[in-house]
Amino acid sequence: MKEDIDVRRIFLLNPDQRLLQEAADTGVQVRSAQVDALDESALRTSLAEAAEAGLYVNPARALRTLADPAAVQRLVRDNRLSPGGTEAAPEDPRLSVETLSVHGMHQAVGITARTPYGLLHPAPLTADTAAEVRAVVTALLDLTGYQYGPAHTSVALTARGPVITGCRAGLGDDPVPELVRAAGGFDLAAGAIAVLAGRLVEPARPVRFVAAVVLEGPWKLGSAEVGGLPRVLHVVAPEPSRPGHVVVEADAPEAAERQAAGLRAQVLGADA
Repeated sequence: MKEDIDVRRIFLLNPDQRLLQEAADTGVQVRSAQVDALDESALRTSLAEAAEAGLYVNPARALRTLADPAAVQRLVRDNRLSPGGTEAAPEDPRLSVETLSVHGMHQAVGITARTPYGLLHPAPLTADTAAEVRAVVTALLDLTGYQYGPAHTSVALTARGPVITGCRAGLGDDPVPELVRAAGGFDLAAGAIAVLAGRLVEPARPVRFVAAVVLEGPWKLGSAEVGGLPRVLHVVAPEPSRPGHVVVEADAPEAAERQAAGLRAQVLGADA
């Protein structure tokens, strides 16, 4: 550890705009670099310069590995992280796992289920299954040598155990951070800034289920009308380049599925 580090300064490689905004909002200075993450030599140069400036950085090899899906799969296979060489089938349930790493310690701060209607957080897992998922994800990050920052890992739940299908450095795509915040009040972007500055974070335990219901347009209702519907927490209207989604709270996973069906009928029309 660098005891004299200035905790108001961090290094971001190919910076995510969400992290840049969070840093600006909280007064954290950012040193950044745009580098091809598959070019290990270029990575080493940028990382060495940031390290010399007293900032926390990841090993170039770790970032190079996480930028290459094929390299991630080789690591999973060669280190037998999949149970008995099991491969995921299309029908296996899918999860995304958000982690924050500091000084090489990895903490799973959110597990989200992918459903036919969108996303559900937290994923409705037994304690044993959740522990298995966390263990296999943190084992992979250990093997890569990842030290600092957020990571987003895709996992399939097979009959023989969890199987990693992908992993990359960075925050999960929206609306995953939105769901983590809505379910338990934990801000993934703020947590990412903290660990990049070398500080531990204490994630909040989810206190409710929330779902992001994906609704491909055109919508029959306006955003304000959708926002006024019962149990709706947040609305993102569709754009030409992407569908919209609605975040709703639910008492149980089954209730979320029913609410999704009801929202689809209300927002898109009775025949949707």
